[in-house]
Amino acid sequence: MLKKEKLEDGEHTNFTSIVKKSWPCLASYLTMAFTLAFLYINVLIISNIIWPGEDFRSTEIGLLFGISTYIMAFSGLLFGNLADRISRIKLFSICTFLFGLGFIINGFAPEGLGLITYSFFIFCVFIRGFFSGGFWPLINSYITDSSLEDERSHFFGILNTLFQLFQLAGMILAAFMFQSGLWRYYFWMIGSAICVVGIFILRGEEPKRASKREELKEIMHDTNIYYEYRLNIESIKGTIFKPTNLIAFGEGIFTTILLSVPDFLLVAYIQSSPYNFSPITSSLFMIVFGVPGTIIGSIVFAKLSDKLSKRDIKNRIYLIVFSLIGIFTTFMIVFLLPLQHFTVSQGNNLIIVLSFPIMWILGLVALAARSILGLYSINQPPLIQKINLPEAQGFISSTNQFLESIGYGTGPILAGFLLEIFSQNYQITVTLTMSIGIVGAFLWLIATKWIDRDAARISRILSERKDELNSKSKGMKSPK
Repeated sequence: MLKKEKLEDGEHTNFTSIVKKSWPCLASYLTMAFTLAFLYINVLIISNIIWPGEDFRSTEIGLLFGISTYIMAFSGLLFGNLADRISRIKLFSICTFLFGLGFIINGFAPEGLGLITYSFFIFCVFIRGFFSGGFWPLINSYITDSSLEDERSHFFGILNTLFQLFQLAGMILAAFMFQSGLWRYYFWMIGSAICVVGIFILRGEEPKRASKREELKEIMHDTNIYYEYRLNIESIKGTIFKPTNLIAFGEGIFTTILLSVPDFLLVAYIQSSPYNFSPITSSLFMIVFGVPGTIIGSIVFAKLSDKLSKRDIKNRIYLIVFSLIGIFTTFMIVFLLPLQHFTVSQGNNLIIVLSFPIMWILGLVALAARSILGLYSINQPPLIQKINLPEAQGFISSTNQFLESIGYGTGPILAGFLLEIFSQNYQITVTLTMSIGIVGAFLWLIATKWIDRDAARISRILSERKDELNSKSKGMKSPK
């Protein structure tokens, strides 16, 4: 029956149609993806740009990560509220353009002046963090109104795949330019390109609100009918402050600590003595093993997730839990492997690095981690959308992003602090920080008790609103 309705509506779940309907989301979010790794892959170089000749300042660089995500957390609340009220296209354009401007400004940072240089980097991180905070709530609001429910896992699979591919491509460019001393040109070139993308997004089409919800899509085809419901105290109490949402809020802090710590520590770990990976080798290594993992995790698992969620929405939760436990396990293995030691020149040659079997084991574990990560990325957003009203999508995703960003920012700060406390012992640091993050998996399991009830509540409200809108439509068409 569902397939018949999709064909009658001219809707087809395929790559081309989804990209066509969601390209403003992709255009804005992928600019962030392309630049996300520049700090991770160059932590040692950036530390040296700020404090030339000194040892790696893990606490200060960790704080640089944390500030960005904390600012993103608070600004997301603002943009989430705006996303439910005004044009998402205009907001996408503004956020993308000013995000790019933050990069251009960063290119003018003075080099080697310690606190002055560090303060300049923090200022630019503040700008980028503030405007990138709008991307995720805008995407959730936009995609809810531009795609059918059974397309959303496919969309988030595409988004996650492209995000990781762009991140890896951006990583190579950033590694090459920073390692070559062209870091200023990196900021100017990337920032200018992002500003152009921000202007181009204004050509996008604003979707009609609630037009793709299963309960409302038929009535919303009427060009005279508009979904004008807004969040109020009653609807917030009746839908948002319910068990599954509250658990999703709480788990976000723990989960993102789990997700952020490996990114921050792994690059510093393999680039430090005695392993001595260069930034370029680190990037190429992650591409060789990361791209296949990304494809498996985001494309193959997206189809599996859709299939299982149609049987029972709880299956999305089980996939999320499996993903989190898998990420914890694989990254613990990474930091416990007896890796080969390299000289600086050897660490700059990927062929030499891959000539040792233990490095292939490291790569295969990294591939598994990337694959498992995809399960979380493609199941969490559709699950939260399912249990919330159309007018709450920006609000709920920004609130969730707020708490997740607190965790994502706390992870590197805590890891950097513990790394100094334990005299650069990565194994102890990773065990302590990631053990905190695994709490999120157990919170998701608790949510299985209420998920069916919370999803049914939203469906019932939307069915009632369909009747209200239908009555309104008949009243408008009846002769006076």
